[in-house]
Order: sequence, then structure tokens, then C-alpha cells
Amino acid sequence: MVSASDAARALGSIRSERKSAASRENGKLGGRRRLPLLEIPCSCGGEGLVHRSTCRRGVAIRLRRNKGIPLE
Repeated sequence: MVSASDAARALGSIRSERKSAASRENGKLGGRRRLPLLEIPCSCGGEGLVHRSTCRRGVAIRLRRNKGIPLE
């Protein structure tokens, strides 16, 4: 027997022209917004833009610097 969540997952993965069109429109808007750095949890106790490489906020800072994204 198939569970409800498995059935929903299978139905959601079906591609349709309507889903494709909605995805294209959303992409034109710039995609998913990034969280402000202050909302990303810090696990290292760092201050400002100085965080350890294992800290989630530190990873986000490094990725944004490498991509040339302003650090707000």
C-alpha cells in the first residue's frame, strides 16, 4: 500500500506545461530571496563578518563574497 506522502510526492514531481511556465515566471523575479546575514544562526560566537569556517553564517559570508554579492 502506498502512503499519502508517497502519493503526493509522486504527483508533485510530474512535469506539466503549467508548472514549467510558473517556474519560468518565478525565475524572472530573481528566484528565492537570501536571508539577511543576521538571521543565519551563528554557532561560533563570531562578531560582524568574522566567523569560523564551520559556522553557518561564516559559510554564507564566504559564498556571498565569492559570488560578488553585497554583504548588506
